Formats: sequence, C-alpha cells, structure tokens
Amino acid sequence: MHKNRLFVILAFMFLNCTAEAQTVKFGVKAGINFASVSAYDNPTNSTYQNKSYGNFRFGGIAEINWHKLAIQTELILDGKGGIDTYINPENSTNRRKNTRLCYLETPIVFLYKIPTKTGTLLFGGGPYAAYGISGKYSLSGIVFDSAIDGSNQVVFGNNENSDYKRTDYGLNLRAEIRLLHGIGFGINYEYGLRNIATPSVYDDIDIKTRNKVLGIAVSYLFNNH
Repeated sequence: MHKNRLFVILAFMFLNCTAEAQTVKFGVKAGINFASVSAYDNPTNSTYQNKSYGNFRFGGIAEINWHKLAIQTELILDGKGGIDTYINPENSTNRRKNTRLCYLETPIVFLYKIPTKTGTLLFGGGPYAAYGISGKYSLSGIVFDSAIDGSNQVVFGNNENSDYKRTDYGLNLRAEIRLLHGIGFGINYEYGLRNIATPSVYDDIDIKTRNKVLGIAVSYLFNNH
C-alpha cells in the first residue's frame, strides 16, 4: 500500500513538472559504446584481465526543458559486455571470454544547461535501469586442463545454469553540446551498481561483476527552436 501511494505521488509530481515545463521535445540518438565487464571482490588466487570493445546504442529521446534545467529520458537498445581473461593456476584455467550483451535501457538524466554562441552545453547525471534481451559469448583457452573453443547464446537468470542476471541498474554521467538546429554530440559514462554475475562452471561464485560503458553519441531533437 505504501509503495502504491509513493508511486502515485511521484507520478503526480512528474506530471506537474511536465505541465510547468517550457517545452517537451522528442528525438533520436545513435552512438558507439566502449563496454567492459569488470570483476571485483575476488576471493581466490585467480586474476581477471578486462578489456573493452566497441558496441552500439540507439533509440528514442524525450526531454523536458526549463530555463536552466532539463530532464532527459530514453528508451534505447544498449550494447554492453566486454572481453575478459580468467587465470587460475589452482585449477589449471586460462580462458578468454568475449561477451556481447544487448539491453533495453531507460536512463533518467538531470541536466544543467549553459547557453553558448553555437548552441547549449548540457551536463549532469542520474540513474538507469536495463533489461537484458539477448547476448552471445565465445570462449577460448584452457579450463581444468581441457582446451575449449566455441560460442553460445547468453542465458539470463539467477541460477548456476545462467550466464548473467537479466536486469542491471546503475549511474549515468553525461555531457553534451547541442547545436542551434537540434543536433547534439555527447559523451556518457555508465557505472553498473548491480552484480550481474551468477554461479557457473567457469567463474568463482563469490566474484562479482559489473557493467561499465564509455559511450559517444549523436542525437537529434525535432522542433528544436
């Protein structure tokens, strides 16, 4: 009951802010992510070596504007994942894993606006929530003295038969320069707060894993005037 009341209050506040806003704009965005999956809190003698790789991001934008402030939300397909090498001399394991994950993501970003001669500078941050819809990984190297080389589809879930948890959430920092005719060039950094690791054959149960993304994107807002 309390959660329902809180939701109604937040929805009313959002609608009230929208009604008082100067403008509500819509647009599209596309860009490149440099994603990585980083391990931490490693309780064993094993080591993780993480590398990022290029992935994609594209979707729609809705932006509520005031004089100096803006709230921007998106519904985007966000490519994450990364390349990691797992080395554990205790069980003769040295394997490389290349993971590509696709999430349906909604960030809510609070932005401060600074007018310039060529447009507007925006910077700020906020939370994001993401839902895993597809993924693929490839493995190569040696696991328990046995050579491996293959690929498979990612299984989302919360048990030992899963590869990663389906949902992710975290923080999003962003800076953007938007030109007068509505085209914007931005950079953002996503830091996952959820441990998306699940118990599996190749990973220690107590090792936690987070998504991290550095992205650049081009956006366009319709009716930007």
